[in-house]
Amino acid sequence: MESLERVFDLSFEHEIDEGKQDSYLLSYRDLLEHFEGINHLTSKDLVVGAHMVYGWMPTIVHLNKKDSDPDETLHILQSIKNGNTDLSEDHLITIKHYINNSVVGASKLLHFIRPDQYPIWDSKIFEFTHRRERQQYLVNNPATYLQYRAKMLELEQQPGFPRLHAFVNSKLGYEVSGLRALELVMFLKHDDWKTSTST
Repeated sequence: MESLERVFDLSFEHEIDEGKQDSYLLSYRDLLEHFEGINHLTSKDLVVGAHMVYGWMPTIVHLNKKDSDPDETLHILQSIKNGNTDLSEDHLITIKHYINNSVVGASKLLHFIRPDQYPIWDSKIFEFTHRRERQQYLVNNPATYLQYRAKMLELEQQPGFPRLHAFVNSKLGYEVSGLRALELVMFLKHDDWKTSTST
């Protein structure tokens, strides 16, 4: 994963202004508040939550109850909601197997449960972080997501982060977690690598 400090370039004001009417940004706060209001996750919350986050995606969710362990998935997610930030690769694989066998879907569910600890991951973020066309086997690789998460947590400690975080919050008109601010900039600027590699 290449140096991601370019995320601190604040030349994305127009993209946020344009995106404010997009359902992706409009729905974020409502989804976040829904999950914040749940203290104890149930199997119903797991099913409903998976369908909610897939509302952001052009894919229909398929819950794999036959070849996965819903109870273990629920246990892992509840542990994370309770404050455990130690997500192993095996834990992520368990969640992934349940939700469409998708790291993208798992990351979104994890984010809404703990937005301060788990960033959203998808093919656009892959393009920003790796500066190349998406490769599905890497996008859906749990180890790739965990490397990305570690890098994002490091970026929150960089000197340029407070300015970026405040800027994103001011443009959105509400506060988001640091990881959401970083991920949103990457999402909006995911095509920049094409310009930088063609010049």
